[in-house]
Amino acid sequence: MKKKKESRLRNTKIAIIFFIFLAVIAGVSGVFKIVAVVRAGQYDDSKRFTLSISSNKNLEVISFSPRTKSIAVFKLDKNVVPGRAGQFLEIPIDGRITTNSLDLNQKINSLFFRAVLNYKSLQTNLTIIDLLKLLFFTSSVPESAVSVKNISQGLTTEDMDKIVRLVNDELIEKDNQTIQIINGTNIGGLGNRLARFITNMGGDVIIVATSDSPKMKSTIFYIGKKTYTVERLSKVMGYEAIKSAEFAISDITIIIGEDKVSSSPF
Repeated sequence: MKKKKESRLRNTKIAIIFFIFLAVIAGVSGVFKIVAVVRAGQYDDSKRFTLSISSNKNLEVISFSPRTKSIAVFKLDKNVVPGRAGQFLEIPIDGRITTNSLDLNQKINSLFFRAVLNYKSLQTNLTIIDLLKLLFFTSSVPESAVSVKNISQGLTTEDMDKIVRLVNDELIEKDNQTIQIINGTNIGGLGNRLARFITNMGGDVIIVATSDSPKMKSTIFYIGKKTYTVERLSKVMGYEAIKSAEFAISDITIIIGEDKVSSSPF
């Protein structure tokens, strides 16, 4: 009897240790999954974030400013292709949602509440954590701080830019860095398009020029420390940022090369 009792106790201990081991493994795995989801997130609640949402042929671009606790909503012409909303407005788009399950004609916090509930049906580069953060933010912003603008293809460039510059990046303006653009491609007007794009972001473009010879690689050269403006431009445009030891007439020099023409956000 004594041996059977000892054997049962030993088996019980082994079973308890085994279940504890499984619980630890599951817990560690869960932590890694949460960390991976957080790292994959696009939304940074300390910086301006701009998102395009298309649903049932309706298209909106929503820009969130945590610093000013405000939201701008641009309702776009139905003829604008969802994937080209950024090029149409000449502003960077950080997040994208495509769905047929959301009604865009509702209050902004209700929209994101529905987006969270229907997350699995969305086509998006946002994580569920991103959407929860956006829901929390939109719920904290009063309706008086939500601006809604209708933008059609019939607007002039000047009129459109006046509206779009409501969502310029406050941190780029704060950096107050001068920027020159050099078009190293054979596509005329590409430098001016980038200048408009950067100006709408809040950047100070002082020169737009054309290179004497074609450039294959698109690059951002900067003087001094690597500022937020440099990091933001590098991320949005996909250009490598390189510190320059040479004298330049601007803080930042952007070379548009042939390698990024097909993937240009502007």
